[in-house]
Parts: sequence; C-alpha cells; structure tokens
Amino acid sequence: MALSDEAREALARRQLFEELRIPSGSKPVTILTDSQTDLDISENPANYRQAKHIDIRYHAVRHYIRERKIEIDYIPSNYQPADIFTKALGPSKHHRFCQMLGLRNSFEAFDDIELENDFEDYDE
Repeated sequence: MALSDEAREALARRQLFEELRIPSGSKPVTILTDSQTDLDISENPANYRQAKHIDIRYHAVRHYIRERKIEIDYIPSNYQPADIFTKALGPSKHHRFCQMLGLRNSFEAFDDIELENDFEDYDE
C-alpha cells in the first residue's frame, strides 16, 4: 500500500513541476523499494490472489507502470537511506544514512563554524 501512495505522490509532484514549467523529462519516475513483495505484486498479480484487500490500490500501480509513468526498482535495505525517516536504526546504520543524505550532526556543524571563525581571526 505504501508503494501505491508513493506512486501517486511522485506523479503529483511531476504534475506540479509541469505546471510550474520546470522540466521533469519524459522518463518514467523511478521508485526504489526494498520490498520484493511490492515488486512481485505490482508486476505479477496472479501470484497474490490472497491479497485481495490491496488489489484495488495495486491496479493503479500496475496501470502507471504500463503507461510508463513510473518504474519500480529494487534497492537492498542496507542502501535505502529513506529508512532513516521511517525506522528505528542502530547507530552505525543511522550514521551511514546521514552521510548518504548529506546530513550532519549539529555539533559537527557548530565545530566547523568555530573553526572558520578561528581561521578568520588568524588571518587578521
């Protein structure tokens, strides 16, 4: 179900970019998921007849794929930096994802500012 929400959100943003006349290209929007089940259901619904409660939502995802509006690709959980926003992570994984996203600890940022100020004082 999250995949369906992501697909609709991606298409809404693409439409917003078009309305703002920001070129977004003609390629399909790529959505990365770490769920093999999401990929299987969206590409081959025949294997998941028990999942009738989500069929309606996945019909939309399959439609978007057929229309080449989106494409779905697999990314292993160890390389999914979006997990920092959705899961409780251990310290090493949290730190790695922060680095992948370009995020920094506020104390590190303050240290950098202090270093810059020290260098400015030295130059004078």
